[in-house]
Order: sequence, then C-alpha cells, then structure tokens
Amino acid sequence: MNFFRKTLCVFVAVFFLLVPLSSAFAEQQEEVWAPDLSLNALDGREVSLQQYRGKYVLLNFWATWCGPCKMEMPSLERLHQRFKSKNLEVVAVSNDMFGARVVVPYIKANRLSFTILLDQKMRASSDYGVVSLPTTYLIDPQGRIIGALYGAENWDEPSTLKYFEELLARS
Repeated sequence: MNFFRKTLCVFVAVFFLLVPLSSAFAEQQEEVWAPDLSLNALDGREVSLQQYRGKYVLLNFWATWCGPCKMEMPSLERLHQRFKSKNLEVVAVSNDMFGARVVVPYIKANRLSFTILLDQKMRASSDYGVVSLPTTYLIDPQGRIIGALYGAENWDEPSTLKYFEELLARS
C-alpha cells in the first residue's frame, strides 16, 4: 500500500510538471474570423459585433435556464468590472426563447452590467456553431476568434486573470 501511494505521488508530481500551465481558452490553430452578429440589446437598441472593433470581446453564449451558465455569471461580472476600462468588452448572448421577459429579471437580480443581447431564434448561436451552453469566444481587436471555451469557467481564477492582464497589456 505504501509503495502504491509513493508511486501515485511521483506520477502526479511528474504529470503536473510536464503539463504546461495554460489559459482557460483553447487557442485556435488557424485564423478564424468572427461572424458578425446584429442583435437587440435589452434596451431595444441593435448591437453589432462590428461596433467593438479595436477592442477585445469576450462573447459568451448562455441562457437563464442553464445551470452552469448561472454559476459563471457572477465571476463574469467581476471580470467585466476589472477589465472594462482596459480594452475588453464582455458581451453575453442569451439563448432564452422568451427573450427579455425572462432575461431582464435575471439580470436585475444578479446585478449584471455587461452588454446582454437576445438571440431568441438562435441565429447568431448557429452562426458560431454553438452546440452547448455556456460557450465563450475571445475575439481580438481585428475581429479574429483567438480562443474558445466550451463549458462554465470561474473567471476569478488567478491564471485566468493573469491571462487577461497579459493579453490586455499588449494591446
């Protein structure tokens, strides 16, 4: 039993030494341009992704009925607050079929201040190939997708914050 524990400890230590630390995002291997989207925000104005050229955009597809989405929203708000003045826009696209009727109460209850767009017919989600929620894309200032994350993320993780600090320091 003692031999097994020692072997396991050595294996775990070697594994973590060999696996490089990486950001939360799977980096794209080829240049992929973000499809433009034009959706209504909660206040009724039409918002296009083109409006954010020159800034990094964290584009998050979510829904109020999605448990993992709801879990990550508070930390996504904190990320937004931390980097909103540093060339990063957080934009969340709601896939709720009932639109503002269910999204507005959720946004108010959770005090979310980043841009929320409504994609009730899931056209933008389809254009982005979203098959599960949450799905998040990182788009560079030129409009290229430079990272993708499938599933919920704790946006407060030190490695995630460091990733954004370094990324935004270069821009």
